[in-house]
Amino acid sequence: MAFKIQTRNVFAAASLAVTGGTSLSDPIDLRDIVRSSNVFGLSVLVKPVGAAATAGTTSWTYQSSQDRGGIYTKPAGAGTIGTAIGTSGTIDAWSFTPVVAPFMKIQVIAGTGGGVIDAFLNVM
Repeated sequence: MAFKIQTRNVFAAASLAVTGGTSLSDPIDLRDIVRSSNVFGLSVLVKPVGAAATAGTTSWTYQSSQDRGGIYTKPAGAGTIGTAIGTSGTIDAWSFTPVVAPFMKIQVIAGTGGGVIDAFLNVM
């Protein structure tokens, strides 16, 4: 049996503050995504801006909610999805198993550098 992978673009050329900071994606409705095996993957591209040599370190995690417009929180026991150091356009990918919830947001936490990020959530 073939499994279908569904992809959602969660960040498209989003800017990270030069001094660091946190960004949250728009809500992702997981009710419409096939989860035949509960395998989630996050693919990211982190690029420095201008003449900067690095975009610093970014940490990626998720938050979940019962309602699209509700309160999103990081579930207890949920660790970091992954960490990337954005030098010259770093591409990285990680798999993770989130708690079961109807809605999710991807959170990126920037270190000391600024940059531009793209991220895709892949679900099978």
